[in-house]
Amino acid sequence: METNNESALAVNQHTGEILAYSAGTSAFDMPEQQGIIYVTGHARQYRDDCKAGVFKIGDSDFKGKSLQLEILAYRQFEGELFSYPFQSWLEVVFVDSDNVLGLMLLKGASIDNFVELWTKCTIEKKPIGSLIITATMDKRTGKNGDYYVVSFSAKPNDKKRVAELQHFAQSTILPSRLAELALG
Repeated sequence: METNNESALAVNQHTGEILAYSAGTSAFDMPEQQGIIYVTGHARQYRDDCKAGVFKIGDSDFKGKSLQLEILAYRQFEGELFSYPFQSWLEVVFVDSDNVLGLMLLKGASIDNFVELWTKCTIEKKPIGSLIITATMDKRTGKNGDYYVVSFSAKPNDKKRVAELQHFAQSTILPSRLAELALG
């Protein structure tokens, strides 16, 4: 993102505190962007709404029952998130069909389905990052009614694209993610 580097000092009229500030970024400047789109620290937040059976960005940008992923990194951890009880979560960092860096959290049977995909890839000696993954909402029926889990399928990706994804992951995502994990 292009920013205006002009800085100035201001004085808080109530406290007398000296404040430094930057003039900011013009809303009329287009950031120079080539390749994968990522605003540092702000991956596109995807949700797998397993009650409605759709993927969405945030709470209201519905993307449908399937989602294309080019996976860059993933990690499993445990915690109490979003008012759910303590459980395992899978964080998946990926590039979406708009070439934007995205992030999604999975839980429950969706993690099992991801592990099954990973196992199949390992048997076939294909890194998951070398494939185009399609995540699909798979309808199930339980004692509390219908719900969805995320299922996964894969197809080969172009070798040139895989090299671009790998370079981006190693230079942008993995160093910052590893630093974040080291901090706690």
